[in-house]
Amino acid sequence: MGNLKEMVMSKRDVIVCRGVWYVMVVLSLLGLSISLNLLWPAGGKPSSRSRFSRDGAVSATTFYGVTLLRFLFFTDLPTSTTASFYRDFTTRGEKIPQVIFAEFAILAIVVSPLLSRIVVDDFSIVLKFSLFTVSLFTGGIGLIQLSEKFRMEMRHAYFTLFFTLFASLIGLYISTGQNLLVIAILMCVSWFLHWWIIEHNFHVLEKSDTYSSSPLPS
Repeated sequence: MGNLKEMVMSKRDVIVCRGVWYVMVVLSLLGLSISLNLLWPAGGKPSSRSRFSRDGAVSATTFYGVTLLRFLFFTDLPTSTTASFYRDFTTRGEKIPQVIFAEFAILAIVVSPLLSRIVVDDFSIVLKFSLFTVSLFTGGIGLIQLSEKFRMEMRHAYFTLFFTLFASLIGLYISTGQNLLVIAILMCVSWFLHWWIIEHNFHVLEKSDTYSSSPLPS
């Protein structure tokens, strides 16, 4: 019975902790391929600058795909005794890197539509570029969570993924410049997301100074 219970818990670890992020990376690869086809369609003679951007985007997409294959087929799956996916980070040194990543991710996702709108005054291209950046960050978060060295706390990773997707909508609406009042409100919401991530990580840290591990992500 003990071995059976351990085997069931191990399968649950794989499904919950790795399966979700495998799906996220696969979806990001789908979004990247769609955005690449929309931004740089086949045919025509692209400029040298466009070719450079396209080659960089293709390289990033290829890297994501190869890394995902590595995690799928060339990395040992965790067991219930070795998996650390449910580990709660309890020191400031553990939390600082994931907070910095989340802050920069949200900021970049909000700002990228504004910068692309300045370069190209075509909202349809801004939408395509936004799909590319969102897919890039989604795949990045998935690969980070599939790695052992750079993995973030499970709850924090979920919040970061949700907030970056929400921030992309904020950035897209701000780039339209339609209603200044709504834009001001959305900018306040964006800064609230930044503040909440910091508060969530370090306020919880002050309340608990002991190591804890939970069997399932809360």
